[in-house]
Amino acid sequence: MLPVFPKARAAMQKVSGDEMFAGMWGVCPLLKQIRVRPQTEGREASYQREDGKVVEMQYNLRRVERGVKVEDAKGLSPEEFLEFYSNAGRELGNMMMADLLKGVGDAAEEVGNVIGLEGKGLSFEKYLEMTAKIYTEFDDYGCPRPKSVVLPPEMLQKFQNDIREWAADPMKRAAIEEVMQRHRKKFNEIEAGRRMV
Repeated sequence: MLPVFPKARAAMQKVSGDEMFAGMWGVCPLLKQIRVRPQTEGREASYQREDGKVVEMQYNLRRVERGVKVEDAKGLSPEEFLEFYSNAGRELGNMMMADLLKGVGDAAEEVGNVIGLEGKGLSFEKYLEMTAKIYTEFDDYGCPRPKSVVLPPEMLQKFQNDIREWAADPMKRAAIEEVMQRHRKKFNEIEAGRRMV
């Protein structure tokens, strides 16, 4: 029997874990931006929405199991070894993205922040309606904080081209700025009403 090499084993575990997370985050960079709050006690958690409603957290266990027999692993190249873990990470990332999109979709439905495109794509009018419905925060200089938009690859290129075209049109740019002014006014009112506790 071969001896156990603890340093080599620890290095392999670290590399395989790193590769798994890289695969998971590669599914959608948005997953890497999600803040994690470890829960050390209990099995329930909740949060309070702006309208005062208390919402119970929904925990969904997601697991990806992989196994390889020693005889099958003999002769694996380092790339094949890493790809094994990367695939598991991608599978887990796809599960997490599906949960995330479902949760966001359900929340949007509940509060009425849904824009129906009726299969026609995102027109400027629908984009303006979407922009008006999304809560916007501003930095200290009055600039809107950037948002993440998740689109399928085939829609992304068209969306980027449309945004450039709309930004070049003075009338459309003015309409977007008018929506931003309303958001800025609402944001400033909320910030001014905050009290230090």
